Amino acid sequence: MKKVLSVVLAVVMMLAVMAPAFAEGTCTVTFKSASSTLPYTDEFGPAYYFVKSEGGYPCFVEDPDGLYYLANDGRYHTREELVEGSIPEGAPTYSPEKIATDTPISVEQYSNLSFFVQTNDVYNVATVTVYVNGQPVAKDAITGEYIMQVVGDLTIEVAEGSALQKNSYNVVLTSGTGYSVRMPQNENYHVAYYGEDFRFRVRIVSGYSDADMKVTVMRGDSGLEEFLGDDADLLGKIDGRSETLVSDGVDSDGCRLYTIKNITSNCKVSVSGVREKKKADILSYLKRILKMILDVFKIDTSFLGLDDVIGLTYYTVNINENLPAGTDLDYIMVTGTTDPFKMNQFNVMSGESVTIDFVTYDPAVRDSLRVTWDPGNPGGTYRNVWTAKLNRSTGKVYYTTTFMIDNITSTTNINVSLG
Repeated sequence: MKKVLSVVLAVVMMLAVMAPAFAEGTCTVTFKSASSTLPYTDEFGPAYYFVKSEGGYPCFVEDPDGLYYLANDGRYHTREELVEGSIPEGAPTYSPEKIATDTPISVEQYSNLSFFVQTNDVYNVATVTVYVNGQPVAKDAITGEYIMQVVGDLTIEVAEGSALQKNSYNVVLTSGTGYSVRMPQNENYHVAYYGEDFRFRVRIVSGYSDADMKVTVMRGDSGLEEFLGDDADLLGKIDGRSETLVSDGVDSDGCRLYTIKNITSNCKVSVSGVREKKKADILSYLKRILKMILDVFKIDTSFLGLDDVIGLTYYTVNINENLPAGTDLDYIMVTGTTDPFKMNQFNVMSGESVTIDFVTYDPAVRDSLRVTWDPGNPGGTYRNVWTAKLNRSTGKVYYTTTFMIDNITSTTNINVSLG
């Protein structure tokens, strides 16, 4: 009996010593890559990627194509976040250290696995949902890090499709005295998603002139709006975030149409130069009279910069027709506050606008008219809203539409064709 007990005790002790060897080992972890069906994958790289972490922070590796610099504070910053002079010449750039996808890796069982998920510019990382073996897992609410204990083989992937949303941005439209700015549906506030074009319209109130109107969009935020107030817009002009828009044309309500192309940041639309008609007419005539007086006395004001400030420079506008012989198309030009006229070349004063009214009885011309102008929208393919009208004297229906080219500040070529 003692011998049996001794053997049993020896076996128990041996199993106790060897148990950890049987209980612990290695597990396989596989990070799945983004689906090729997600939009923008080819243009911007993977929709999302996994990043190695260390002590609650993403790991970075030197990368000649990276976007981050290692600053004196030990953190990684983009060039825009650092003072230019603080970046040494030839300073290396870094990028997050990505975890290889679709390649199984061995991880010690019962150890902790931690990583981050980042997205490209298109998608909102806040909408990422991570699945481990088909079950959603939560990230650290403060650091954004995913931490889990590895107790078996794991497959880690991100929810795709509608669960992964594009970044969205605010487009702010502000109306003022003599004009209103709205979307085609009359909304004055809108959220646009990454890469979208955004169209809006400007309505001029009766009794006001849009001859000197200028429409601009401020892209992005300087981060100083709270401190600078209205001066933040001036800063935007200095750092190149301000863009002057050229009208796409006019809708059926007589409103000017504008498009902000490829939105990738918050945008704010501003309108200037809308004046009461009498004041606008007087100002236009005074500028022309002043220009005539200066020309008569051969006074050069260009060195003072006055020509650009108050718009004393004349620019040539050319109308280039590339139309088949016999095309049923007529047009009338309106510049500034002058009477309508038709000619292929004329001069306008700096800052003035050009309006072109087109008329045709031919539906084929209506459907294929193409008007572009350079500078402004070279190669543009804007198509305007046409209005059908009845010629009561002949009983025939004709079609009319209007194009507007705003804020002429250089020699401009307007091209009219069918296509």
